[in-house]
Amino acid sequence: MKPIEGCIKHLITICIGLVLIACSGGEGGSLPAVSDVQVDQLRLGQTSTFKFSGVNLGQDFQVSIANCAGLSVLPGGGALQQQVSCQPTKVGALEVTSKTMAGVVMLVKTFNIPSPQVKISTNFGDMVVELNPAAAPITVSNYLKYVNANFYNGTLFHRLIPQFVVQGGWLTTEMFEKPGAGSAIVLESNNGLKNTRGSIAMARGTNPNSATTQFYFNLVDNPKLDYESDVSPGYAVFGKIVEGLNVLDIMSQISTASLYGLDNVPTSNLRINAAVQIQ
Repeated sequence: MKPIEGCIKHLITICIGLVLIACSGGEGGSLPAVSDVQVDQLRLGQTSTFKFSGVNLGQDFQVSIANCAGLSVLPGGGALQQQVSCQPTKVGALEVTSKTMAGVVMLVKTFNIPSPQVKISTNFGDMVVELNPAAAPITVSNYLKYVNANFYNGTLFHRLIPQFVVQGGWLTTEMFEKPGAGSAIVLESNNGLKNTRGSIAMARGTNPNSATTQFYFNLVDNPKLDYESDVSPGYAVFGKIVEGLNVLDIMSQISTASLYGLDNVPTSNLRINAAVQIQ
């Protein structure tokens, strides 16, 4: 072999080696890549866990998720899988972006957060209520907080006025005040939602910003409860019954009396066995 040919072959070998190192990412193996993202559940205000699949994710991996609070990488991940959890704070599109630590985007995937629904199981049947966080974000967040803490389980609809409202979220089945109520919330009655038949709204005292746990269902259209002005602010509607409206009609037929120092108390218990966020 001539000297010049040997030099050329040696240079080619060096170049090929450099190309292989660049493609493999050096000593760390192949470049990181995310092939897919899956999620266990998508519910407003509840923790969602996102599972990322790919290669070389152990040390070169980061995630950004818009409108999702408390973002954290869960322990136990490795090169082939990483898990991230957070709580969606907004209904609609939820964009999940995975990147390398250098900021190179590996995969973008969009999920959808549906309008939250709560199933209220009573001794007269079940109702499904769909909430409207776009119109009443503070009220919906407050209500879901109590639902997800099981606060309403074992409480009563303690006030019933036929052709008007049925109200609950305060007393236990033994007619004791349910402990655990938090701070009062700001009134969101000027949100475009109306006190129509089957709608759900927050009960309150004379102070407009005094609602905590108590809510009511409108048995009929009640325009007098709607927002009129700052002087007559009305009551904050934040959702409506989408399944089981007939259960509301059945409950409205129960007789009432003045009991335990309260007026309009159903003579038969209208019991909330459970209130569970199902969507």
